[in-house]
Amino acid sequence: MSLVDIGYILFPEWLREWFRLVLLPALGISPYQITAGVLRGFLDSFMLIFLALGLLQGSDYYMQSQYTLTPEIQAKIIKWSPVADVIAKRHDIPREVPLVLWYKEAGMEAINPTLCTGIIGAYDLVQSGERPCFDPGPINDLQVTEQLVIGAQEFKKRCPEITYVTQNPDLIKKCYFAYNAGVGAAQVQDSNDSAYVMNGFDDEHQNMLYQDIVLGTVRVQQLGAWPVHLAIQGMTRNEADLHDHVYDPEFDHTSAHESDRPMVSVAILDMTVRLYDWMTYRFTNIYTNSTAEMAFSRVGLPPGETCLVAPPENPNPRLLPTLNPVVDAPVLTQDVHGCSYALPGLDVSNWELSSLLQAPMPGQVTTYTDQWHNTTIRIENDEWVVLMLHPRSYLIPEGRVERGQAVGVMGAVGNATGPHVHYTVYSKIADGFVDPALFLPITN
Repeated sequence: MSLVDIGYILFPEWLREWFRLVLLPALGISPYQITAGVLRGFLDSFMLIFLALGLLQGSDYYMQSQYTLTPEIQAKIIKWSPVADVIAKRHDIPREVPLVLWYKEAGMEAINPTLCTGIIGAYDLVQSGERPCFDPGPINDLQVTEQLVIGAQEFKKRCPEITYVTQNPDLIKKCYFAYNAGVGAAQVQDSNDSAYVMNGFDDEHQNMLYQDIVLGTVRVQQLGAWPVHLAIQGMTRNEADLHDHVYDPEFDHTSAHESDRPMVSVAILDMTVRLYDWMTYRFTNIYTNSTAEMAFSRVGLPPGETCLVAPPENPNPRLLPTLNPVVDAPVLTQDVHGCSYALPGLDVSNWELSSLLQAPMPGQVTTYTDQWHNTTIRIENDEWVVLMLHPRSYLIPEGRVERGQAVGVMGAVGNATGPHVHYTVYSKIADGFVDPALFLPITN
């Protein structure tokens, strides 16, 4: 049986006629365009699945042959690695560290313990009064992100010599020891003798004794920070990872620097997420027109920056940016900021850390990634320009967009520590940035 015969069986005459006479005209696509699109999509999907399965299988083999982490923990590592990478980059520590600290202190469970120390075990911070007691019980993704940031800050404070690109095992182990036992202990003791750092690394480091202020002396069963670091590294790094080459003044030569390009493994996960977003929202939520109000109060927030101008009088109401870019239950997470990098605006998120983004006004839309690696949706009309930073996906091609049209999915791409939108409004008439809160549907 030839391929032609198989084609006639799979696609009978009535189906081909319906496709040609009904479906294609309804979509406004020529047979050539749809054929090329289907073939290209098939090849792209095949390559995506092939590469993703190869990398994930390779990571799985590494994990099983080296250090055992449960499938649940591995799934959380995949979910949180992009956020942890941004946090690590901002605080100049290795990308695996925030997740290692979370694993060591709370097993990557999003539940604060009853003794107030939080998922990152901030015992010293709570006892000193520097941080209030962390409310015991389950916490949401936004609160997890906040605690990972605290852990990163404390890690860097105790080990300032470490950087985002540090690969020296002795230094990394010393830093984990300093985080757990203090700077003084790390200076005079060997980190290889620490159960917190080394337990489970090899046959010589099994069931090690551990002394703790709260727990006393116990025999450890959980993996130490260093083998967990290697295990997470095995999931998020690969020989095929991309590298930039930049000048390193310490060694006076060009060296590999990983901070400016995403890893191939993370990039593939990102592509998968974008494909999912496109398939989920493209044909089901083109227009949202959400008028969800945002609880908004400047009480307790830092004062807004002063680089804003007053909005123009009597603007055209048909062109105003009147909708919140976040469709689902928007929450203000930071008041006006960004004057220092000439992009003042509000940060808006929600408790689910997931939402469609809509066009706040009609206009021409463009999408791009700026010099700080922030993905950006830009909409412009005769009177206004709005910008929405950090989306994980674009749902629209460049061109005309109407108010309320779905344009993207909220994310944390670029200089961001968690999914949100940095929302900026510029008045072409007043020739300056204005306070976005003046146009958002809010409840005080």
